[in-house]
Amino acid sequence: MHIGVDLDNTILDATTSHLRYYNLASGLSFTPEDVNDFYIYRLYGWDHAEREAVYTKYGHDIHWNSSPLPMAVEIMQYLYDRHQLSIITARPMLFREVTVEWLKRYKINYHNLTLIENKLQACITSNVDVLIDDGPHYAEEFALLNKPVILYEQPYNLSVTHEFVYRASNWIEVKQHIDYLESQQTSGKGAAFRKKYWRASAVR
Repeated sequence: MHIGVDLDNTILDATTSHLRYYNLASGLSFTPEDVNDFYIYRLYGWDHAEREAVYTKYGHDIHWNSSPLPMAVEIMQYLYDRHQLSIITARPMLFREVTVEWLKRYKINYHNLTLIENKLQACITSNVDVLIDDGPHYAEEFALLNKPVILYEQPYNLSVTHEFVYRASNWIEVKQHIDYLESQQTSGKGAAFRKKYWRASAVR
């Protein structure tokens, strides 16, 4: 299978790192427990331009000092060995170098790396079969193509429901979902049976 994987708050803990530098810039002291919006900057009352100014200044440090989520590195290697693995992130090209270096730092292997805001188009163009992401809007867009989305659970995506969107609260569950999809593809049991699994998973 061709698997598309997001970076921020999917492979790594972006919330903690963003808050560290956003607090530094603002003088405020928000914690991860305060975050219930995909767009963290809105917690600070910033508009898009204010956020861009802070992100441009601190983005390198934010991304370099982010930590992998538990078991993400190990399971990414497992997926790399068995599937085509593309990292697809909405980070701007300004931060491509630090992204590549961070992936090297943690020895995370991948076949392709794409930095693009329009993830849906990237997935369509490269024929991604399964998307792993935390973004509620990305999950909904991909699911509308009737393709499975593993939604890495975060406080701001709990309201997303769709028969092709199913959840993982950790990377062990990500692996379980991928292994199941691989087994169904190998056994050739067909789309109907897979659809039944996806629907059951969506309501977990």
